[in-house]
Amino acid sequence: MDSVILESVNLNDLAYEEIKKRIISREFAPGQRLVDSQLATIFQISRTPIRDAMRRLTKEGLLTNTSSRGFYVFAPTLKDIDEIFSISGMIETEAAARIIRRLRENPSPRLEEELNILEKKASEEKDEEFKRYMMELAENQRLYDIYLQNHGQRVLLANIIHHGKTDEIDSFRAEKSKLVHNRIVLGIRNQDFEYTRQAIEEHNGYGIADATDYVLQLNA
Repeated sequence: MDSVILESVNLNDLAYEEIKKRIISREFAPGQRLVDSQLATIFQISRTPIRDAMRRLTKEGLLTNTSSRGFYVFAPTLKDIDEIFSISGMIETEAAARIIRRLRENPSPRLEEELNILEKKASEEKDEEFKRYMMELAENQRLYDIYLQNHGQRVLLANIIHHGKTDEIDSFRAEKSKLVHNRIVLGIRNQDFEYTRQAIEEHNGYGIADATDYVLQLNA
């Protein structure tokens, strides 16, 4: 691994971003042990910002930590896939139900404007921005907190799985996502919960299939 000299300003954030980048790019491979003293040597800084970065990445689910074994890059199992996407499906479905309830009980120009923004995000390629905004429209802080807790590992999975894929594959995947995003918005606008639920289930199904293939290849 090449050494990196990080600037002295805000070393905690810089160490965090550098380690995260190497995890996502698979330079730090799933299951690899990360040692703070070795990373400090690579980045030519003290161990303190390294430890802070590793704690943050553990909280986000990108690293795992046990007191006896140390820090390891998150290596998903099929059980992890099931748990991560089960939670995603439940909270996204609940968020959609709450938005539909808002439409039925208190339609307003403000809500219409928010749905227009959601519709715009549905047609963009950034899946997480669409999901995050949908969670915000549910107006339930505890639900949003659960979303954030599950967010790190799901995004890591997506980034690792699709890292290095060809532009053609990425473009096909993005188009599939946009089509289902638009179906989700259509279901919400029509206050059709079952239609919306099925669209969310289909969308999560894409992620489950990709993640399952990745884990099987990882363990082959």
